[in-house]
Parts: sequence; C-alpha cells; structure tokens
Amino acid sequence: MFNLLEKSMNRPFMGMRGDGGGGAGGAGALVCANPATIGFRQACYVYPNNPATPGLVTPDVVFNRGIDMNIPLTMDDGNTINMWGFSDGGGGGGMGGGATFPSAPMRLFEGQIAHTVLNVGMMMAHTVHHHGIEPSWENDGVGHISFDVTNQYTYQWRPAHAGTYFYHCHTNTVLHAEMGMYGGLIVDPVPDPNDPPGTQRVFAGGPTYDAEAIWAVDEIDSSWHNLPWDAGTCGADVGLNVLNPDYFVITGVDASGDTAINGPAVIAPVINVGQRLLVRYICAGYHPQHVRFGGLNVELVQSDARPLPESVMVTELEAVSAERYDIIVAPTQPGEHLIEIDIKHWITGAVLGTARTRITVV
Repeated sequence: MFNLLEKSMNRPFMGMRGDGGGGAGGAGALVCANPATIGFRQACYVYPNNPATPGLVTPDVVFNRGIDMNIPLTMDDGNTINMWGFSDGGGGGGMGGGATFPSAPMRLFEGQIAHTVLNVGMMMAHTVHHHGIEPSWENDGVGHISFDVTNQYTYQWRPAHAGTYFYHCHTNTVLHAEMGMYGGLIVDPVPDPNDPPGTQRVFAGGPTYDAEAIWAVDEIDSSWHNLPWDAGTCGADVGLNVLNPDYFVITGVDASGDTAINGPAVIAPVINVGQRLLVRYICAGYHPQHVRFGGLNVELVQSDARPLPESVMVTELEAVSAERYDIIVAPTQPGEHLIEIDIKHWITGAVLGTARTRITVV
C-alpha cells in the first residue's frame, strides 16, 4: 500500500486511450472495451463494473464498510484537516457516516471466513485491500489491476496466520491512503483449550499478553487534503510525487497526545508492573520511521504477521512503509516512558517530524 511505487494508480486502464486533459472535455477515446463492463467514465478514465463475487459461502464474520470523505481532524495548532475513511456499518454515501481516523478496526480469528461488504454508493470509486492477506484476485481489492468498486462489492477472504495487519483503499492509492483510508486488521489465534480462560496470545503457542495498544504511525501533508478523489488519474501532475508532511500522528493523535478522535487511551496505555503489553505497530506512512522506546527494553516477537525464529530484545526500531511488528512490553519498575517516533525523509534520512506517546507503568 504505502510504497509510492506500488501498483501506482496513475496509469490508464487497458482498452482506453486518454489525452491527459483531466476535464470533461478531455475524455479519452474508448477502444476495444465491452460497453457492458463499463461502470462509469470519470474525465478520461473508465471504471469497469465489478463482477459478482465468485464462490460466495456463508461467512463466520461480516464487516460492513461505507465511505466517509468528511472526517474533520483538529490538530494541536488549531487547524482542522479533512480526512477520509471507511464508516463502520456501510452507510455514509461519501460525505458523512460517522467514520473515525483511522477507520474502525476489523478483528477475527485465524481460519474464519470473512466477508467485507463495501458500499460506495456514489459516482466515485474505492476498494478495500486487506493488506497481508492472500485471497483470490477478485477479492484482493487492488483497483485497476482487478477492478474498482463504484456501487457495492463483497470481498471474501480467510486469514491463515494470526497477527497484525491493516486494510486500506487501493484506488488512486497514493492519495487515498494518505487521506486516511485505512484501519487496523487484527487476526487472533484460535484459543488453546489447555490455556486458562481469558488467556490472550499473539499467535498459537506464542507469548501471552494482558493489554494491547495499536500504534498506526503516519505523516500528513495538509496540502494534499483539498484534492479530489481522482486527482492524477488522467495523467496530470497534481504533486503526488512530493510529500512534505506537516503533521505526525499515532492512531490519529498528533504530537501532544491529547486531540485524538479515538481517544488517547488507545495509544497511551497505563499498565501495572508485571503486566505484559502487546503493542501492535503499523508503519502507516510513506516515509521511514525510527522508534525509540523511552528506555524500555522491548521484545520483538512477530514481523508482518509471521513469528520471528527467535524473539529479539531492542530499545529502538527501524521500519519502512507498511511494515508491522508485534512487540511485547513487560516493565519491571513503575514509571512513565516517552515513546518517540521520528519520521525521516525517504531519500535524505533527515528527520521531518516526531510523533509521541507514552507508556505509564504503575
């Protein structure tokens, strides 16, 4: 998702020739396309209708997601930035629906059959890509490569490995991801009948934990947040190759940690001495990140939802776009630990800004 070069959305769909005009008068000429497959034409781009989901079966869990492109996020300096996201429940229709930034997480057990029902309901296109899951191509949610959803589509998928994932829109990916169209995706292991009731494990047979926090660390370039949803898809240079972030957030919270849509407790946990905290870290931005754990010696147990051959004790961590780590924090002394995450320029390595949170041990 968050690699600027990954399956770029700034390319025309096969069977269509565009002149890059970008306006209604610059619509490209359609060649060799079946009219029955065309969903709608937006400027010079043709969005094909999505097919019926093949092989649908009765799911174990259903996630309904709509589109909300009006999520005001007020930062510490008083500025309000409009974010986009997925509403939980399938409503919204584009300009409202009570979504948060990041979007509501999905959670299920490994091996369960899941349906994600996406309702777009407007003359726009979006998708849901379950990042790190390996479904069939019809259910992978990579717009243009398969198809974009302009009305409704049911994604059918089944996670095979417990761990931390995320989901995001994969239409005009460079823009839509930066606008905030993502959320956590947590896959829990099937409970071991030999464990005491209430035992929580990172993966089957893996380490246990008592509390958890999701840290989706991201950078925001507010200059992008007045662009339309299809900016750049007709070949115009709208600046999506230059990301100059001016805000740095952890799960929607900026540097002070007190202006969260989702509430600071989500990312600034308070735990007791002897408890084990699972931090589910997602590098949700485009630029590399450097994490400093405030003097804590933490245990890396899993990377990208795969157990490490041996856990590793670290005090700092480097991550790049879309990486996820499952981290156990097991402090032995009370105290407050300032967590600092530097966002670094992807070419020069210069620190562009720092996102901060805390772990309090009592």
